[in-house]
Amino acid sequence: MAKKIILDVDTGSDDAVAIMLAALHPDIDLLGVCAVNGNLPLKNTLENTLRVIELVGVQNKVPVAKGCARPMVKDLLPGREHNPYTKPYKIDENGNYIGYHHPYFDLPESVTKPVKENFITWYIDTIKNCPEKVTLVPVGPLTNIGMLLRADPTVLDNVEEIVIMGGGHAESNHSAAGEFNIWADPEAAEIVMQSGAKITLVPLDCTHKVSRVSRSDFGRFKEIGNPVSDFILQLLEDRIAGYKAIQPGAMEDDESAALHDVLCVAYCIDPSVLDNLLTTRVDVDFSGGFADGKTVIDTRHNRDLPDNCTVAFGGDREKFLDILLDACKNYR
Repeated sequence: MAKKIILDVDTGSDDAVAIMLAALHPDIDLLGVCAVNGNLPLKNTLENTLRVIELVGVQNKVPVAKGCARPMVKDLLPGREHNPYTKPYKIDENGNYIGYHHPYFDLPESVTKPVKENFITWYIDTIKNCPEKVTLVPVGPLTNIGMLLRADPTVLDNVEEIVIMGGGHAESNHSAAGEFNIWADPEAAEIVMQSGAKITLVPLDCTHKVSRVSRSDFGRFKEIGNPVSDFILQLLEDRIAGYKAIQPGAMEDDESAALHDVLCVAYCIDPSVLDNLLTTRVDVDFSGGFADGKTVIDTRHNRDLPDNCTVAFGGDREKFLDILLDACKNYR
């Protein structure tokens, strides 16, 4: 039976591929997608989400909700972001934009409208009225999920699992300590971590290895040759250029890019795509200091606080690619 999931996204190139995988794979029943501010402002992430939904032709069965445009509380304190952090794009000497996420995808402007309800009402109704338990898959900042759990924590009675792309133990990408999704709204992330839900965290330590797609893999996408595989290749070109310009050395080679968010959906399809799993205690620092937005993953054998999360540190890259490629072939 197909797993029922809701994606929460800040679309974004890797988010786009995650949406396409969830929409096209027969083992996933995509109940809806909710956009949030993150990689880009909400107006961009919402429009990009709608464009992708229309590309895969599921606009009549997969609703899209408009989530939060700002973090829960982080931007209330002037100067909170005083520590150095990496911007997600650069402007080269010729004035060209180089980054992982272009403001709008090179796809037709959407005609589909988001649902009329506010996103919290939509989330509550969708989860509570589902006859089976729902898996939440937030792959952007956790603002929407944090707000949902503050509004009605009883939704967790019908939530099977929360699968989060975010954080890092030995790796970071936005500040010296923080991965972007957690750094963008650490208070919301801590609310989710301490919610009592079953949580699987897929951090950079895992995604940089397992969701890595190399230029040497491009031929497999070209063989499929449909609008979805072609669009993924276009997004990968942008991501590889972005890694070269912004995070040189982050990948195994400079002709690769990680599709972080897609790995969470692949896990929902086949949990064996992840391994080296550690069930442990995870907290999020929101002190405003140099560790602001850091996921504190307790790797000690004798921990002081109860476990609340399973963290993935490895997985099967070939299996990940096979799952993604097989879904691309389902486009009609």
